[in-house]
Amino acid sequence: MCVNAGMWFERFIIIVGGLHRDFLPSSWGLFIPTWVDIWTFIGTHGIFLSLFLLFIRFLPMIAMSEVKIVLPESDVHRHDPINVAEKEHA
Repeated sequence: MCVNAGMWFERFIIIVGGLHRDFLPSSWGLFIPTWVDIWTFIGTHGIFLSLFLLFIRFLPMIAMSEVKIVLPESDVHRHDPINVAEKEHA
């Protein structure tokens, strides 16, 4: 995550620095984001979060078949003392 953040800030410095500085040093100024820039940034976070949540909803990291294998109820040869006692008395 730190490497991702560092790469993002590097690209931010390259792109924003190149866009807001003119060729003449006398016309240099600070970059101040507009409402469009801010909402575009917030929107990209929202789209990423939505797609990420959809991904983990429909493609889970743990397969359900693997979870069912380790459950004791899934074993066909499981010994259940309650059912055995009922069958003996019947």
